[in-house]
Amino acid sequence: MVMRRASSLQPMALTAVLAILFASASSSPATTTATTTTSSSTSDAPLRLTVSGSQLLDPITGEDVRLTGFNWVLNHLHEGDGTYMQSLMPGANAARIVAVLWDDSTSSSDCMTNVAPYFKESCFDELDFAIQQAQEAGVWSILTAKSTYGAGQNYKTDPDSDMFHNATLKSMFFTMWQHVAEHYSTWDYIAAYEIMSEPRDKDVSSLEVHDFYMQGCEAVQAIDAITPCMVGSGSYYKLWDFNDDVIIANNSNVIYTFDYFVPDDWAFGGTTNGMIDQYPGTYLCKDLYPGWSGTCCPQGANKNMTFDADWDRANLETWAVPVRESNNVPIFINQWGVVHGVTEEQGRYDYMSDMAALMEELNIGWTWWVFRGGGGDTWAHGSFEFVYQHTDGSLEVDEMAVAAVSPYM
Repeated sequence: MVMRRASSLQPMALTAVLAILFASASSSPATTTATTTTSSSTSDAPLRLTVSGSQLLDPITGEDVRLTGFNWVLNHLHEGDGTYMQSLMPGANAARIVAVLWDDSTSSSDCMTNVAPYFKESCFDELDFAIQQAQEAGVWSILTAKSTYGAGQNYKTDPDSDMFHNATLKSMFFTMWQHVAEHYSTWDYIAAYEIMSEPRDKDVSSLEVHDFYMQGCEAVQAIDAITPCMVGSGSYYKLWDFNDDVIIANNSNVIYTFDYFVPDDWAFGGTTNGMIDQYPGTYLCKDLYPGWSGTCCPQGANKNMTFDADWDRANLETWAVPVRESNNVPIFINQWGVVHGVTEEQGRYDYMSDMAALMEELNIGWTWWVFRGGGGDTWAHGSFEFVYQHTDGSLEVDEMAVAAVSPYM
């Protein structure tokens, strides 16, 4: 495993030079605003991707764009991160910014208010800063709303606390989104508004999820009609729940998305049942698809299956690609990854390389969870980040991870 500390590298190593520069310039997350944010194009319209069937077209060249990059979280975002991300992986062109935190927690970081437009104005400071870091590098921003409680965290004990059952809360949420969309309607490089990540209410029907997303897209696109909205399936965006039910008829300006932390036990390093610990390897179907064997194991839950690149190909070609091909719509993996607790010897980097190559072959865009993390002395078992910021401010880069995915971006 090659995961090196920036301060220990040779002076001429590009990664080390950049890491030292960025570490010294950004020892803590910045929240100040800086650069031009509105459209810099020759026309009045901001730079936007155009949804053309299953393709996303570049506003300048008109060519097909496959978005590849990383999730950014605010507490690990630093000045210049868009440029730094591209210095490590020149093909990275997307940042999924999980920053519209609404009815997500009881902390002061939550942006929900009880007064119209139901959005804490101070939240724009960090949002603006994050998007500016992407803009400066020509990186496309997916602006994502996360709503732990609004999405149904307490659906068993308090179903009226989520937006699928509480019409007032849903109306407040859409009003908030319109306010946010108006704020960014003139900014360049907004790839999409992701209405709400990962519905958590497992009792809600696919029709109810569909209608919620349809109404959310209508709300934001009433304000910013040219920006795509991004929606997915229920059950935490599971691929196994991703089918034609997600399609919003009569709206061609939509990107359809799902998660791919698959198998769960592998991606999260044995925290599910500790069974899936080697890639490639042979496992029972029910262990590869925990909780979904009725859907995913037509030959029986106890049948042996090989977890390898062909297994991942079968998953994407069975569930994701048909949605794109039969409906002529773009699809996107908003999160995928495998934790640092899974070692090189267990096949972590082989898996990453195989998945990145497969997604390139199938022309599926993606953002890895996550780009940057840190705050201690080393990667935690359950961490995913490519860049780790130590408490002394130095940066450590997982270069084997970079090497695994960058050829396919």
